[in-house]
Amino acid sequence: MVEQRKKTSTRRAFVKHSANAAAAAVVGPMVLRQPVFQANDPKQPLSAQQSSGRSQGVARDKAIPPRPYDLFAMQGDRIITEEDDFGIINGLLTMGVSYRDVGTLSGLFAPPYASSDFLLELRLFGEKVSTKRFDWRPTEVRREGQLQGIAVSTSTILIHGKRAGILSVTFRNTTPKARVVPIQFNIIGDITQTDPHIGLDYVKYWGFARPVTTKSKTSVVVEGRWITLHNSSGAVVLASDFDNLTREELSEWSSHWVTTINIQPGEQRTHYIAFALGPREESQSVCEHLIQDPSSLIQRSIKALVRQSEDLLSSLPVFEASNPLLTDYYRRSLQHLLLNRWTVPDFVLNPYYSTGSIKGGCVGCYLWDHGILSEMMPLYDPNAVRAHVKQFLKVDITKHYLFNPVDGEGYGPTYLVNQEKIIGCIYHYVLHTGDVSFLREQINGKSILDWVFHYATFGDDLSKPAVLIDYGKDVSHLELRHQYKYDHVLPDVNGGRYTSYIRACNLATLAGKQREDLNARPGPLKELLKKTLWNPEHQWLGFQSDKDSLELRYTNIIFTLIGTGVLDRETELGLLSHLNEREFLSAYGLHSISKLDPAYDQVDIDHGGGGSYVAFPALIAESLYKGGYSDPAEDILERTLWWGQRLPYWGDSMVANQINYRRETPLQCALDAAAGTQCVIFGMCGVRVELNGDIVVNPHPPKFSPSISLKGVKIRGTSFDIAANRSDFEVKVNQKIMRSKIGVPVVLTTKG
Repeated sequence: MVEQRKKTSTRRAFVKHSANAAAAAVVGPMVLRQPVFQANDPKQPLSAQQSSGRSQGVARDKAIPPRPYDLFAMQGDRIITEEDDFGIINGLLTMGVSYRDVGTLSGLFAPPYASSDFLLELRLFGEKVSTKRFDWRPTEVRREGQLQGIAVSTSTILIHGKRAGILSVTFRNTTPKARVVPIQFNIIGDITQTDPHIGLDYVKYWGFARPVTTKSKTSVVVEGRWITLHNSSGAVVLASDFDNLTREELSEWSSHWVTTINIQPGEQRTHYIAFALGPREESQSVCEHLIQDPSSLIQRSIKALVRQSEDLLSSLPVFEASNPLLTDYYRRSLQHLLLNRWTVPDFVLNPYYSTGSIKGGCVGCYLWDHGILSEMMPLYDPNAVRAHVKQFLKVDITKHYLFNPVDGEGYGPTYLVNQEKIIGCIYHYVLHTGDVSFLREQINGKSILDWVFHYATFGDDLSKPAVLIDYGKDVSHLELRHQYKYDHVLPDVNGGRYTSYIRACNLATLAGKQREDLNARPGPLKELLKKTLWNPEHQWLGFQSDKDSLELRYTNIIFTLIGTGVLDRETELGLLSHLNEREFLSAYGLHSISKLDPAYDQVDIDHGGGGSYVAFPALIAESLYKGGYSDPAEDILERTLWWGQRLPYWGDSMVANQINYRRETPLQCALDAAAGTQCVIFGMCGVRVELNGDIVVNPHPPKFSPSISLKGVKIRGTSFDIAANRSDFEVKVNQKIMRSKIGVPVVLTTKG
């Protein structure tokens, strides 16, 4: 069966403190602030609230910078993410954390190891403790509740550099009497299975779906404070510091790990449960290490997340806006680069950037998503861009849309945009780093530049006049439901060929290998696109179907052609006439298909109508900024600012007419959700690199946030800051400040 990615469930300031100061008091009871804004109010900014987690929040006009460890934190009363989609990750291990009670953990995914049906439940007095408050950070969830006068606070944190974590549980007796508290840890697999032993497997293929390991059952070994679930693939190991733990074996596959604690009035105590996944001996060794000094290891992991956040914001600029909603949006978008960054020694690339991550969903590497972030990734991790580009070139992207991180092989069918995406990755890497030598490197007997030529001309014959390519039927593109089609001669894919030719010509110029046959192609393609596919009556670009007739499908992907040069002004304005609330816009976002198109399907969120693929609103807004259409660009962005307020991370698609997201997908933390950050840098703030290396700065502060700034933009050896309001702006390079009016660009000459 061919894996279908999109249509099935199988598919501000950063205030630098020292790491020591940042790692203040995580172990122990959790005191969460009371919410200032109600959960049904998506427009109130998180950054307008005190985010330390320890004091009463107060709304203020100016955003309060979060402490470094809280940079990406989100309070539970804001979160709309379903519990099945909720989790944490540390680059080696991701897992689910339940938020309805304070002690349930589910699913362990530490590629290439996975235990999809692992379940650990904490019970007091035979009951789960309902959660009253919780919060989220990339590597930690804190929860708080109370049962029969016993307050329970937990912290579930993943340990830096390990396929392991620690569940710390703090008990406090709020009653006037001493209490004997019975405690149970219920450890079980998928009870819907005939054999509910917990499953564990060494998973060789990581694609779109979360791995399912229920068929690879484990055996159980209990030794006092240790439980080992093991099979030939490896082991899940748990260790605890509770005294007098005993196992109540209810059946061969189900057990309770039980004990009691005696706790005096007002007394508070903390206990720890360590867990690890992987090779058996390694997991046992890790758990032994963790349980000996859990508090110190928790603090080290907190400091590690602070360092990673600092590294992120030393590579990419810090953004501030007078509207804190926009600041939060930028930061929340940015964090997906951390959440999808793996450092797994078993992978073909290290670091490796997956398309998805949380709870093992979509850990495969899709060219589609890497291509969308082609401008920003060279600024953040240029070495990884080189490595990922080379890996994509090693597989046949005309046949596959991803490579598997375990063996590096290509899988799945192709996407029609693959050629455009790989050229975009190469082009922006060279443009933004100045590393022209990369074009000379050899992959499978061809230089990188020759691969650019190969994919720019794919399906074309330069010895003949230009044509629009017919891509055939049932292509993996929009993948619409029902009887509605979008195939054969497609305007967006053929329009993307124009961009690929332009970029191939530019790279050839940089490498000193100009080709006249390439230079001659973009102009005729542009003419053909309008002559063949433009419908002046409906002001839209149609597609030529198998009936050789021009049909109209009002898809938002067409808007990405604006600003590329393939459309003239008349065509761009015609397309923009549809960007209104009757067709593509709703209160909370952008629709993937016009509400007036018969193919519109409310439940088909990503490309079928009800919302949009997560990267597209920002991608389209950036295209509009580049085309000179700032008003519709900022209109789109303003409608999506709620994303940064209600979701700790963003999945593959967002609903446009509700505060909601696509739930029937394992891709709940998408790499290219970082397109929002990219749009702010290269669209709203107007940063552009010219072919000669000069940097053009031409910001467009939006009406909903009239003051914006970027600090620490680093491109081609030049570091600069931008500060802008609605009338003028300034660019600071070292101690030199250049001022200009909005609409009059500043040009910087780079060092390389």
